[in-house]
Amino acid sequence: MTETTTELPGQATPYVLGDGGGRAFLLIDQVGRCLAGAEETGGAMAMMTLEGPAGRPIPLHFHNQEHEFFYCHRGPIQLWLNDESRILQRGDFGYVPPKAIHAYGLHANHAGFLGPITPGGWERFFDLTGIPYDGAAPFPVGFRPEIPFAKFGQAEHDFDMKYLPEHEYAAPTADAPDDTLPASSEPYFLRAGEGPRFLFAGGLVTVLCGAAQTGGQISMLTLELPRGAGMPAHRHATAHEGIYVLEGSLRVTLDGAEHRLSTGDYVSIPAGVEHSWEGDAFFTKALLNSAPGGIEQLLERAGERTELHMFSRESPAPLSADGLRDAADGLDVTVD
Repeated sequence: MTETTTELPGQATPYVLGDGGGRAFLLIDQVGRCLAGAEETGGAMAMMTLEGPAGRPIPLHFHNQEHEFFYCHRGPIQLWLNDESRILQRGDFGYVPPKAIHAYGLHANHAGFLGPITPGGWERFFDLTGIPYDGAAPFPVGFRPEIPFAKFGQAEHDFDMKYLPEHEYAAPTADAPDDTLPASSEPYFLRAGEGPRFLFAGGLVTVLCGAAQTGGQISMLTLELPRGAGMPAHRHATAHEGIYVLEGSLRVTLDGAEHRLSTGDYVSIPAGVEHSWEGDAFFTKALLNSAPGGIEQLLERAGERTELHMFSRESPAPLSADGLRDAADGLDVTVD
């Protein structure tokens, strides 16, 4: 097995980042951690996590360019989107397109979310407004620096965003279905396990958002895999891919080098890099991001649509390389 790293390489090269690695900054009492930035993805996206204690929500604001994605991995957190809000639990999701008014608040002693931001570059907001953090704990206890109001004002200019102090925070809705994707780019919430689901590569793949929802910018999928189920060696000509392990263990091969990822590990895969992945535990769940979007089209061609929320109890059947090549025809997927 090839060892993981804890430092970002600063260039678009394949790497596996161990849990707790990356570029971390303390902002008030929360820690934002960059797992991949614009330098590592050729500007395609950034991958971020955020963890902290319960507290007041951040100010309502919007971005003129960025798409943001909130996958709750430690709930509850509250997410505001325009004039609606939800209390997100583990596995719930929210999408924020450009110009959508939004904010979040953490509601537990240790809560957090993760997801990409596209295009890359906005992750430097934390570098500007925060304090470098290298603590052993996910976030510090008993230390709360002053709010950097001047830096927030500078960030509003530098990162093309706008705070809305007069806008009201909406009360949360508890009975919305939140079980389908919109046909075009608009803000939405999605309950855990919902979204288009496909039996693919021996596991279950759920689409959280695709090219249709993000204007072609990015696709996000969850992979739920039994041991041995996965995707054979393939490459993307233009898309940058990243995979974050939510639970279990994932075996990934990058240009012939084998890696074993555990919970909290992240793999960054630039365009052109041959790679494969498969479940390496009884049950593995991972979050896959691909920018630009469109990888879900492969699921529609090679997968089997299902209303179930778990893969079959039968042993996974290997994917047919020839069938996969036929399904990938015309897509940004080359099966080796």
